[in-house]
Amino acid sequence: MTVGAAGTAEAAPARLPALQDAAVTTRLHATSSHAFVDPAGTPHQLVGPNIQPLWDAYDTDTWDQATYDSIKAKGFTSVRMVLFWDMFQPTEGEWNETAFSTLATAVTRAKSAGLYVILDCVHMSGSPDGQEHVPQWARVTPTDDGSVEGLDAVVENGLGFLQTIANRYRDEPAVAAYDPVNEPFRSSTKSARLLSDYTRIVDAIRAKDSATNIMLEPSYGDAKVPASSFSSFTPTNRSNLIWSVHDYYNGDPESGYTNGYDDDTGLGLVPNPSDGSTGYDPANKTALASHLQVQLDMAQAEGLPIWIGEFGIGNGLTGHDQYIKDKVALYKSKGLGYAWWEYYSEGGNGPFSMVDANDGWRSWVNLLF
Repeated sequence: MTVGAAGTAEAAPARLPALQDAAVTTRLHATSSHAFVDPAGTPHQLVGPNIQPLWDAYDTDTWDQATYDSIKAKGFTSVRMVLFWDMFQPTEGEWNETAFSTLATAVTRAKSAGLYVILDCVHMSGSPDGQEHVPQWARVTPTDDGSVEGLDAVVENGLGFLQTIANRYRDEPAVAAYDPVNEPFRSSTKSARLLSDYTRIVDAIRAKDSATNIMLEPSYGDAKVPASSFSSFTPTNRSNLIWSVHDYYNGDPESGYTNGYDDDTGLGLVPNPSDGSTGYDPANKTALASHLQVQLDMAQAEGLPIWIGEFGIGNGLTGHDQYIKDKVALYKSKGLGYAWWEYYSEGGNGPFSMVDANDGWRSWVNLLF
């Protein structure tokens, strides 16, 4: 991975109002209808890329100040920082201070650029059962009957890590939210159990940080969670909570909530743009809104605002630009902030990479506003 700026900042057309021109100093909180609100009561639509700030657990190399300045100059207001638990706690009971120092550098640089930070604390993905970046000592063995799933590793062994993050960033206004677990590996048929897990997670974080926003996610990005399941969500403090959805839906009925939606996995039965190789038919535009509305209705019933933690489509695919236009128009019509997956990958050649191999912004990034 190349260290350095993401290319020369271009003049940006009129876009979202800037939260600050200088370093972030204002703490944001959540209300029942807005994910991010300043102390004066003004909602702010945080928009930005997902970015990986740590590249090696024992190396302090990370994106330089010019990169974050470029992200801000482009018109973005936030970054969602993707963290890997195994980098921070490779051994039970011991912390890798090099990793924490690198993260502190990244947060400071984002803050100096005028960007808010969402910390994606435990990024679950890959095998086994989402535990690719779970420390070996903390992993659980998934069972065929689903009584043990990847999320159990976090609930049983990761609360201390989440508390450590919260303890270190509780007084940092630039950290707009903790997103404790990325796409929790809990079957969508066990949504009540998922929310019981979130009770423990929220209570653990609140024991160290009583104010910073906390995000809750459904299983696998956009799985349906029945409102009835929230009877299992009983944290001591329900303030400053946000429902965060990963919305890669492209309008194909087989990837939606009808006609073949797989309740065992929480995923559609055919590929969607999250695979980086499936395109978009603009004729499906109206289905995007009806799909998102399922999440909006559920969240509204629970008094939770929504923020889109991930969306994207592979570069160069059919309907690529129109997909971005239609998604962004939809989010803006609902007053939602969002984060593109992702800023940089595979030397700038990854299907979702916002910058190219020369660290220059791809032309379609302007469509994200």
